[in-house]
Amino acid sequence: AQFEQLKTGLTQLGAASGQTLSVMAKGLREVTGNAISVEEAMRGAALGISGGFQGAELEGLAKIAKGAAQTLGRDLGDAFDRLTRGAIKLEPEILDELGIMVRLDDAVENYATVLGKAAGSLSQAERRQAFMNAILEQGAAKFGQIADEVDTNVFDRLGATFGDLT
Repeated sequence: AQFEQLKTGLTQLGAASGQTLSVMAKGLREVTGNAISVEEAMRGAALGISGGFQGAELEGLAKIAKGAAQTLGRDLGDAFDRLTRGAIKLEPEILDELGIMVRLDDAVENYATVLGKAAGSLSQAERRQAFMNAILEQGAAKFGQIADEVDTNVFDRLGATFGDLT
């Protein structure tokens, strides 16, 4: 019942945002080597879009989650959820367990400089974008190559497939 509600909500959110979120969810699964379930991908897409992010940014988080999970021996779905929630909520503490140490103040200051604005004048959406940019940059440096070179754990793919069947 929750999954059906998620699908309905995803369709409505997609219509409101002008994006096809089911296609975005499919892209997230592909980036992770199908190691997250359809439900996890849909939740990530819905949460990301509602937080103001685009598909490319969410796919970047999915790739980082894949590399972090492989490197740290963590669950990929949990890693992706942490990255997504951490970016949206502007909470560096959620990211710490994945070895991604981003300081919000530094990220905001750097982004404000790029925009030619004062850090204090950034909107909440701009602050969130600054934090996302810093996460993507640091995550790619730490885990990007691993995500590219190491295949997804066959048991993670099996677990995601089983979750889809269920």
